[in-house]
Amino acid sequence: MAYQLNFLEEEKSDVEYLRDDVKDVRESNDKVRKSMFAKHNELARKYMELHERMQILERNICRGDKC
Repeated sequence: MAYQLNFLEEEKSDVEYLRDDVKDVRESNDKVRKSMFAKHNELARKYMELHERMQILERNICRGDKC
């Protein structure tokens, strides 16, 4: 097997390393933000469902006790 090594490749500077790190953090932040919005929407949907069920239960309880 023959390997070709590139000796002329320049090394990254500190600024380029920092830019890469900032890019990684930004991508991770975007994923977390999207996940949080999805979770919020799911919880809001469940809340609305429970709220509607609670209203039905309260209506039926009041009908039975002549509230």
